[in-house]
Amino acid sequence: MKSIIKTKSEKMLLTVNIQNDKLESIKKIFESHGGRVIDVSASDGAEKLGYLFGFGGFTASGEKRDVTDELAVFSGIGGTELNGILRELRAAGISIPLKAICTAYNQSWALCDLACELKKEHEMMNGGGKGE
Repeated sequence: MKSIIKTKSEKMLLTVNIQNDKLESIKKIFESHGGRVIDVSASDGAEKLGYLFGFGGFTASGEKRDVTDELAVFSGIGGTELNGILRELRAAGISIPLKAICTAYNQSWALCDLACELKKEHEMMNGGGKGE
């Protein structure tokens, strides 16, 4: 069973592997927009995004897989507001190379799988993977 993300859902930001000082700055910015930050353990990589965000219809996998990179996943936020938040993060000197938005399509993905896909895309967009 898959859950459906409503357009007026709670603004949330899922983070993993973000250092405490950086995380506090991110929380301050995101919470100023009425959002809530959920910081998960690197070992929660086997869990589906829907479960980690608390969406209905998802249960814990019980498996452990590690996410090795810094990662931020937004949910319940529109493009205009997201762009504003990203500008604020950049202005504060905060860089998180791997970012995504939770969608109806990817909410059933394991956090590790999303991180791997984002890492591949990031490397391709920044000149990596030539000849593949």
